[in-house]
This record gives sequence, C-alpha cells and structure tokens, in this order.
Amino acid sequence: MNKEERQKIIRQLISQNTIETQEELLALLSQNGVNATQSTISRDARELSIVKTYQEDGKIKYTIVDQASEKDSEKKLREALQGSLKRIEQVTFIVLIHTENGLADVITNYIDEVKYEEIAGTIAGSDTIIVITHSDKMAQSFVNKIELLFKSRE
Repeated sequence: MNKEERQKIIRQLISQNTIETQEELLALLSQNGVNATQSTISRDARELSIVKTYQEDGKIKYTIVDQASEKDSEKKLREALQGSLKRIEQVTFIVLIHTENGLADVITNYIDEVKYEEIAGTIAGSDTIIVITHSDKMAQSFVNKIELLFKSRE
C-alpha cells in the first residue's frame, strides 16, 4: 500500500472515530488491512496536520486540523487557557506556561495553530509548555498576548 492510500485511510478513520492514542490508530489501521509502524504513523500525523484536541467532555482525541482562521484558533486557545492555565513566566527569550496536568500538549497544538510571529518553537510536557521566542522583547509580547487571551471573555 502506498503512502497516499494509507493517509486516505487515516483521514477516514480519524473523521469517523474517536481515537485517543497512536496505539488505537494503529489497531484500527490493522483492522482495515494497513500494516504500519509507529514511526510511519507519526510521520503521517505530522504531514496530515493531525493533533490531539480537547473535547467538551474532557477527553482528548485526534483531529485533523483544517487551516482554520486565526480568529477560530485564538478562540480555541483562549477557551483552553481559561480552563487550565496555572501560571506563565518569562525567562529571557523563553516563556514557560504551566497548565493543569495532561493539558500542555493540547494547548501547545492551539498555540502552534495560531502561528504567532514571536515564536520560534514550542515543546510540551504533561503540565508545562516551553515557548522559545526570537528575543526577550518578543517573549514579553507573547506573554502579553497570552495574558490578554486568558483574561478576555467573548
């Protein structure tokens, strides 16, 4: 099976099922006649813009990110921050965002979706996000944006 066929099946499975882990995705692929490795699925997930998202019921599921407008992305980020932000701190050009346990990767996906110009890269742990910006000044600008989102109500 070639890459395009495999990715088409992955798109279908993710749109039709609630999948929380790569292991679940691998099992569904196997049931559909696709034999793939974890690393292959990870590459496919990056190429297809598959991210973990936080659902209303509190569960996490894989979702294919369509190129949502910046406003929609910021709305999702704001909602996620308002429900889970504990603390934010700036250390020179690095910003640390502390969240409720298990939500850092979800919020990081939303931050990446918005594509803030200040950000060079992000790293997510379980309850901490490391945001690397291009300068101390850009770090402060990003902190200001996050604080505004956290405080705003729409």
